[in-house]
Amino acid sequence: MFLLITYLLKITYQQTLFYSAFTDTTLTNAENWSFIGINPLDVIQLCGPYSIVGGYEKFALGIAATKFLLLPPHYKIQISFTLFIIDTWDQNEYFHLYVDESLVYNKAYSYEQGINNICGQTGNHRSDSSHEIQFEFPHTGTTTFIQLTSTLDQIPFDESWGFRNFRIFLYLCPSGCLTCSQSDTQTECKTWIITNTFFTETQYDLFSTDGWNILNGDYTKQQCSMIPSTCGYGVCGKDTKLTLNLVSLPFHTRMKIKFKYLKIDSWEYNDYAILQVNQNLRWKQRLSELNQYLYQICGGSAQDTFINVELTFPHYLTSSTITISNTLDQIYSDESFGIRDIEIFVQQSICGDTIIQENEECDDGNLDPFDGCFNCVFSCVDGCSLCHKGICLGCYSGWLYLRYASTCEKISYINSDIQIIAKSDTICYDYIEGCQECLKGICIQCQKGYQLKQESNDCQSICGDNIVTIKEECDGQNCIQCKFICPNFCDQCEFGVCQVCQQDYYLQNNQCIKQTINLCQTQCEVCIDSVCYKCQYGHNLVLGECQEICGNNSLALYSLDECTCNPFCLDCRFGYCYQCRQSYYLINNTCINICGDMIVQEDEECDDGNEIEFDGCFGCQFSCPLNCQDCQKGICLDSCQYGYQLINNECITICGDLIIAGTEQCEDNNKINYDGCYQCQYSCPLYCNDCINGQCLMCDIGYILYENMCTNICGDGVLSNLEQCDDGNQNDGDGCSSNCFVEINWICKQDDVCNYVKYPTLISEYLMQKNQYQYIKITFSQPVQTLSNINYIDTINASIMDINETLFNITIMEVQPALFNKTSEVQYVMQIEIFQSLDYYPILEIKLTEQLYNDNQASLIFMIDYLQLKQPNYITEEQIQIASTFQQINEVSVQSLCLLTILLMLLGNALSFWGILDALQEQSYLKFINVLYPQTLIIYFSSSKVVSVQPALDTITLYKNEGKLLQFPYLQSYEKFEFYEINADIAEGFRAELFIFATLFGIYIGTSYGVKILQKLELSEFLSKQPKLIRLIQKIKQKVNAKMKDAKGNGLKNTLRACTWDLIFMALLELKATHYFESPRSWVCILIAISILITTIIILLNQVEGLKSWKKQNFHQFWQQKRDIFQVTKKFLILYILVFYQYEQELQTLILTLINAFYLVYIINFKYIDDNLEYVKTIVMETSLTIFTASTFVNWNIVSQYLLYSQRIIIGWIQMSILVSVLIIFIFIELYNTYSLVKKKIIESREKKNRQQIDQKQKEKQEDLEQGIQKQKSIIIKEKTIFSRAQYKSKVYPQKI
Repeated sequence: MFLLITYLLKITYQQTLFYSAFTDTTLTNAENWSFIGINPLDVIQLCGPYSIVGGYEKFALGIAATKFLLLPPHYKIQISFTLFIIDTWDQNEYFHLYVDESLVYNKAYSYEQGINNICGQTGNHRSDSSHEIQFEFPHTGTTTFIQLTSTLDQIPFDESWGFRNFRIFLYLCPSGCLTCSQSDTQTECKTWIITNTFFTETQYDLFSTDGWNILNGDYTKQQCSMIPSTCGYGVCGKDTKLTLNLVSLPFHTRMKIKFKYLKIDSWEYNDYAILQVNQNLRWKQRLSELNQYLYQICGGSAQDTFINVELTFPHYLTSSTITISNTLDQIYSDESFGIRDIEIFVQQSICGDTIIQENEECDDGNLDPFDGCFNCVFSCVDGCSLCHKGICLGCYSGWLYLRYASTCEKISYINSDIQIIAKSDTICYDYIEGCQECLKGICIQCQKGYQLKQESNDCQSICGDNIVTIKEECDGQNCIQCKFICPNFCDQCEFGVCQVCQQDYYLQNNQCIKQTINLCQTQCEVCIDSVCYKCQYGHNLVLGECQEICGNNSLALYSLDECTCNPFCLDCRFGYCYQCRQSYYLINNTCINICGDMIVQEDEECDDGNEIEFDGCFGCQFSCPLNCQDCQKGICLDSCQYGYQLINNECITICGDLIIAGTEQCEDNNKINYDGCYQCQYSCPLYCNDCINGQCLMCDIGYILYENMCTNICGDGVLSNLEQCDDGNQNDGDGCSSNCFVEINWICKQDDVCNYVKYPTLISEYLMQKNQYQYIKITFSQPVQTLSNINYIDTINASIMDINETLFNITIMEVQPALFNKTSEVQYVMQIEIFQSLDYYPILEIKLTEQLYNDNQASLIFMIDYLQLKQPNYITEEQIQIASTFQQINEVSVQSLCLLTILLMLLGNALSFWGILDALQEQSYLKFINVLYPQTLIIYFSSSKVVSVQPALDTITLYKNEGKLLQFPYLQSYEKFEFYEINADIAEGFRAELFIFATLFGIYIGTSYGVKILQKLELSEFLSKQPKLIRLIQKIKQKVNAKMKDAKGNGLKNTLRACTWDLIFMALLELKATHYFESPRSWVCILIAISILITTIIILLNQVEGLKSWKKQNFHQFWQQKRDIFQVTKKFLILYILVFYQYEQELQTLILTLINAFYLVYIINFKYIDDNLEYVKTIVMETSLTIFTASTFVNWNIVSQYLLYSQRIIIGWIQMSILVSVLIIFIFIELYNTYSLVKKKIIESREKKNRQQIDQKQKEKQEDLEQGIQKQKSIIIKEKTIFSRAQYKSKVYPQKI
């Protein structure tokens, strides 16, 4: 029976006769064939007893016979015909048969193969021959153009050929399929549905060019050798484009486009035909390379070609644009083309059909989770932390990775012993339908398609979730309340699948379709309403059917005795059937039905598609179920015997009901194997040597019998099958555990006995991602060595899975190489650069091709490891250029601001200098937020070095790395600080502050000495005659003294405020970094850090002492005066969050955003700056910082996986624009401040000069007045005499004694 079914299935896909021509004994016409080089009315002649096409003096040099046919869906063609070779064919002359662009038959013939004269000339080298030709080839085109020709080079009188009995057999696609390949099953090819067809008519009158837009071409239909087409000779060519807009396509995963392309005339080597879908190139072909065999069929004197094109590619869009173009460069009359037979298909995927489609990663035919493939997408098995294409590469903590099986097993820690939880611990021993996991006999989780009912401890199926469970017949199409229903107009169906339709309906795609097609035979020439009125030549109309004239014409010209086939035949010729009705199979030219095809025929009672006896239908006849006494149409009507239950109309025993019936040997109501009874049959316990009826009498050696179970004796020194080892004890930690299993990371080193040693393992660790590079560290769990004298770095192979090797570069660097015959702590570092953007996290595969050994000669157990990388920071050259431009703008802006603020400070406005310096420092610390910025932002942040004194330090020889002064040990930092190579040692960071204070102190000392020099110059004798110069020196000295006095008061405060960022940051980083307290230096550094924090806070808080209590002033004034406290608190909180929350990127970003937001609210509500421009600058800076930190969430790990890297780059552009715009606003404000101060100075200078001029004039007048008074006094004095003076009383009074 199996062989019969196999044979029947095989012949189902055998060829079917589709077309025949020139098969009559006497040929009378050309049967609608076309001929090149000869009159179609003059192609038939006798060749001996045969009537053939062509022949002597007809078919020779330049002669060809052609036929154009419209074909049903198929995947292969078989052609057979009789070929006549006539007269003097040479050995190098070939007969050719072309089908479209393919030369499918090419064979050399010679007169030497001939036997005698058939119809040609007689004489030397003039032997004729006939050959029965048959061959097949793949073909899927909607139409086919066939040409028979030869390479003869003489006139027909000298050599010629002819043919007859031309037949075409098709390998049709399975029923219901509109396109297929040879390997497709009916289920597979039915997933392809046709959406559009254009230009498929073969009759010129019915042909239409509607549907496509033609640019630079003619819309009118053309004809090429009686073949209609869109475009054609002289109307379409250079710059012609055909476009089609598809809309409302059904959901699909792939698209197939089929069409016939007509290459016309002299295409050159660089001329291509092109098809694009949504501007994506799908087809580009140099047609001049194909067989050029058609002369003057469509165009001029050049050769033409018909090409069948079939394109299949991934496609998901519901709307698309298809464009057909070319690269032709000559005029239409020299190069042109045509198009016809365009068909567009889309493929609908079905998850669960075990066929992997383009949008499916996998398809295992089920919806079970944690099995590597769920919902047609690769998934990790339970407990797996890293997997690739459903294969587990690593497990979560608390799970044991079983590398040999690529699975994870749950481990529990009980009394410090690691135990693997057996999967059977979660099995429901009392069967609960639909339950997936039990705990102590209670179902706690149901399978997909079920819902848990805790009150009844069972799982109930969910109707309507498209998941078919045991209690459901169906759940989806043709289904009501999870019970099958028949489609409309269906007369008989099974499992929701229609088998027989009602009258006047036919079955297609499980639907009954109204008969609207033409039911006439292909041999019918005139057919009206499915009734044939006239048959083709060679057939007679008999009882409405066209039948070939068969039998002996003289005896039975119209006799049906010799011509009829059985009534199930559609195409009967000479009593032989060539095509059967649907659901019948052609075997030995006879139509028979097949039992088992699930289609009930006239002589069948039923057909369930199987050969299972007692299932209600056997041999396509109703049968009673086993042990059933009364049944009707396969359905058992009587009740079953004791121990049997009626299930699906069959009396069967139920294993597990504690009733032994039928073929059951035992019943123990469980599903435990090897317990004496399993599946109601006796079973011997595992490792039992002798048992009777499930009872063990004696166990194997190394096992003891206990409660009918054979258990091993762990610790007896005898290795049994259940033991991996047995070292004679039950101690853990010696390589062989107390359960006699080899402990993790131990192997047996076999000497005289089995000694267990720990084997080394390969360890790969992700270090960091820096710019476009990612770094991986490779180490081993033990010191290892190589036993081969090689450079071990050459044996390390690394690759990135699913990425072409040209798209990444991996550089391996030695830290500690593997040595020959000497163990060491081997370590390598990999630098990985990926040259493309990825929307997923790639997986690095590390393979060692050479073994390594520890001191005990134990080798690596695994030489391959996997590690998940981060998404690459890949940007294009254009993006790098833009980011560099932003960086340069930022650097120029910062430098301009520094120069402007220094100028302002010299002009007397020091507030701008300290405010801008503080703002620039805060902006530079944004780079330490522990998120993976896009590469563009990383380039931008490199400009933050402008506000650092490190470049100045590096220019001093004593401070360079090769210098010895102030060189401090490197203290390893972490996370983002390690990314920027920040030395966590506080002494190293203190160099910058020491440089600043030393510079300022030097300036102060230098200024003091300068004042003393000015004092000496002021008292010097050689300047005593230069009063103006002395006055200038006095003015300079006066101003310098005022500045120094101000520096003593506010200089320390302002300098300390400027250095607060770095001081607090260094101190906090020192406290957070990992220390090794063996050296007292670590304690000293920690004490210094604490001292810096305390000192900085105390000094700054002292600045606010003496402020009035809030009780003595209003609330607003009180908080205005507390601005220094707010600034110090803000700096401390920001730096504290940056340093101590590096491992909490989400919390770090949120807290920083809240700090900036609260400080912004404080500034807005309590305006503590009287200068409006400074107030605006502060508002702008704090707003930009708040927006930046708030938008940084897009770079969180949990968010970035849902964003494309290009989208994160766009957000980075916005963030950079905000930061740069702040600096530009600052520049304009400082320019305005500079202008205001300069203007003020000029005005003051003018006013001072005017005052001086007025004072000078007043002084001159005063001097003139005094001189006049003095002259008068001198005259009066001269006129006084001694006598005149006596007239006045003496002013000397006598003294009292």
